[in-house]
Amino acid sequence: MKPIKSLLLLLCLALLPCRLAAQDTASTMIAVNDATSVPLSDIIATGLPVLYVQTVNGEEPTCEYVYAPAGSMGATIRNATKVPGRMTIYQRIGGMDSLLYDSGDYVKSESGLTIKIRGNTSAFEPKKPYKIKLQKKHDLLFRGVDSVYKDKDWVLLKDMHLMAKAGFKVGELLGMKWTPGHRYVALVVNDDYRGIYLLCESVERNPECRLNVDKRSGYIFECDPYWWNEDVYVNSVTSPSYNFTFKYPDSEDILPEQLEYMQTLVTAYENSLKTVNYPQWIDVPSFAAWCLARDLSGTKDSGGANRFYTKFDSTDTSKIVMPVLWDFDMDERMTGAWSRCHTDHFSSLFNNSNKEFVNEFVTLWHKVNKTFLSELSTYMYYFPITAEGKAVNACIVYERLKWGSTSLIDGKASARVAWYTERVKWINTAIEAMNPLGDVNINGVVNVSDVTALIDILLSGPSRYRYASDLDGDGEITIADVTLLIDKLLSQA
Repeated sequence: MKPIKSLLLLLCLALLPCRLAAQDTASTMIAVNDATSVPLSDIIATGLPVLYVQTVNGEEPTCEYVYAPAGSMGATIRNATKVPGRMTIYQRIGGMDSLLYDSGDYVKSESGLTIKIRGNTSAFEPKKPYKIKLQKKHDLLFRGVDSVYKDKDWVLLKDMHLMAKAGFKVGELLGMKWTPGHRYVALVVNDDYRGIYLLCESVERNPECRLNVDKRSGYIFECDPYWWNEDVYVNSVTSPSYNFTFKYPDSEDILPEQLEYMQTLVTAYENSLKTVNYPQWIDVPSFAAWCLARDLSGTKDSGGANRFYTKFDSTDTSKIVMPVLWDFDMDERMTGAWSRCHTDHFSSLFNNSNKEFVNEFVTLWHKVNKTFLSELSTYMYYFPITAEGKAVNACIVYERLKWGSTSLIDGKASARVAWYTERVKWINTAIEAMNPLGDVNINGVVNVSDVTALIDILLSGPSRYRYASDLDGDGEITIADVTLLIDKLLSQA
């Protein structure tokens, strides 16, 4: 009987945090607005995980709002205070308010967290975006393998229109090297309801689950219109409005020789985009996927579109990679036109006489085109009926009380699908005009020189596959494609 009693005791102890959480959350009142307060347990009852943050002495995160100096662009924040505190995460499980996580009280480098306001123009709005830095690593998305996904740095994005959710899915469907993990949560700070947020992995070095660069000689950097708000940056040689800032190493840790190396690298990289030698410097597939994703989402903001890059180490063998999509606030604005990123920042690649980038861009689209829209549509239509989607809808009653009228996410999901449905039609037409079927040498016209180029590809092997070369659409380059191209030319004669 003793082993059984011991087992029952352990089981009771395991359940104890949930019971304590239920008791605490029922008696803790949360201000939703100036006139309405509800028990914390009511917010947890929506089904969303609730991030309950209590700062030391109730201190509120603050920041200073600044505008770009003459000759630069943008509005952003600086001197954002990192406020220490404690965070617990609750969720309704099996009818009980369960305590999923407790950071503990703030002790630097040991427990607790800091929270600060983040973002650029989005930080000017009443509902602020935030960054959370844990003092001890943890996977706040609870994916079951904490040893793999744990990290200190997390962000809370405003995404009530599901723009980021759709954008991350687009990146995944196009094979981006990393798609940040994310899920919706409700945030409470100092017993004040702050809203529904997308809790998301931040852009950081983490070789296990985020961006993998060498610890000693790797870099994560950004072509940043807000460079003027940073103490450390390297200069762009092509545009004085954009310089390059650092995500890794931290700016305070960068050595003079690292800055010198990065300035040399950036100069060589930007200059190479105007020459046929650009593939020596960049990972062409990742650049093509990033640009195609921005074209599909119709991004208008060429400045703040967060063009992040990685270089695994400082050797000549590693190339510059565009690994991740970020910042979707200005999506779905370029109806009937390429994204501004396409026309502003990638124009030299599209106009380059070395068509490797164009071929990668076009070929990638035709690889994913058959399933892209159906997979994205299913993902977005299904989300409102998932447990997470239902919880977001249930929590919107508090969102309305706090921030005003907002509709259920069913309509937001349908709006995202409607955009991409029309956008795919436009992309198909635009890409066909860019690289028509049969334009094997990608010079904009289909003529006898393409037959020669196609035979050369056939003799050289499948490594030189191009969409425009596969006239019969069977995924292979064979003599049948040569026959079809000759027939096409003869019919045009």
